[in-house]
Amino acid sequence: MLKNFIKKKLKIYPFYNHNPYITYLYSHPSYSFFLHILKMITAHVLSLNLKIKKNRITNFFHKNGFYKRILKNNEFPHELFSIIDNEVKNPPKNSEIIFCHLSNYTHQKIDIKLIDSQYHVKKLEKNLLIKTDKFLRDCPEFDNTIKYYFKTDYRITNIRLWRYFSNKNQNLKTEVKSHFDKFPHKTLKIMIYKGFFDKKVGALEIVKDDTSETLIYSVKGLNPIVLIDTNHLYHRAKFPKQDRDTIEITVNPALIDRKPLYGGFSAGHPINPFRKNSYKEII
Repeated sequence: MLKNFIKKKLKIYPFYNHNPYITYLYSHPSYSFFLHILKMITAHVLSLNLKIKKNRITNFFHKNGFYKRILKNNEFPHELFSIIDNEVKNPPKNSEIIFCHLSNYTHQKIDIKLIDSQYHVKKLEKNLLIKTDKFLRDCPEFDNTIKYYFKTDYRITNIRLWRYFSNKNQNLKTEVKSHFDKFPHKTLKIMIYKGFFDKKVGALEIVKDDTSETLIYSVKGLNPIVLIDTNHLYHRAKFPKQDRDTIEITVNPALIDRKPLYGGFSAGHPINPFRKNSYKEII
């Protein structure tokens, strides 16, 4: 019984490009990632009675590692798009750049000049985190699929908003090249894009690997929203035809506390997932 439980919970999915348990526990050991796996297993034990529906969406995600739909006109993320637009038009004056807003968080102090193709919103109010969390939980496609993949409940661990500029004048250098993220195992992202995208220039492209031009899937349509495991799928974002606004929501398995966290535009993930995260401005 215990063997079957472990096999079921520590599953290797068809879309994985590496075995996360061998990678993070043996070949490239990481103390932080080990703690995240331990937290996930603990959450599994606490979630044995969690009811999850298996359906065509979970089956598709199980095989491919992503799921896409179109954002509706009356859905909350449009409010976040308005925040991006307002801040780009009226950027805060003489304000210090806060790279991370929480203790016990990975982060990078990026030279803003080196990301010339993007403008990032530097701060989000608490009420917007709560609304974002409600949006996810009210959406059965995403709420159920996240729980299906995690085998437990989830928690928002960061939200990032930015504008990705087009390169019409050929003067920008930082195009988002093919890569996969290096976040703790069982991290998912919900990517929401404003605008219309076609196959020639998708909002996001999933490719075979970081050196291949073999396109697996291109995120197309008007205001697409995609749930994706960016740890295992190589992805890239070519310069858009028009300036493109983006919402990135990061979620991880939750133990008990499901209150959304906001790390900041340059924040990564909690270092020790068992510790609380206190407010701390890192500039």
